[in-house]
Amino acid sequence: MISVLGYLLVFIAGLITCDLIRIAQERRGIRHMARAIIGLADPAEAALRQWSADPHNMCDRPGCPRCWGGWGRS
Repeated sequence: MISVLGYLLVFIAGLITCDLIRIAQERRGIRHMARAIIGLADPAEAALRQWSADPHNMCDRPGCPRCWGGWGRS
């Protein structure tokens, strides 16, 4: 019983860790976008288009509207 609780605890800790990593990556992207807007002094849409066109900022999800549609790889 104790080992099952231990496994559940490790599983939940892994889920929380993945969530925290995802949140940190989103915050990093927002910070980079804000710096691009300030640095380029362009409209927000132009800075967002430039940020999302960078391959480092693209996700691997097929059909992602941000990466595969509108701004990024189109």
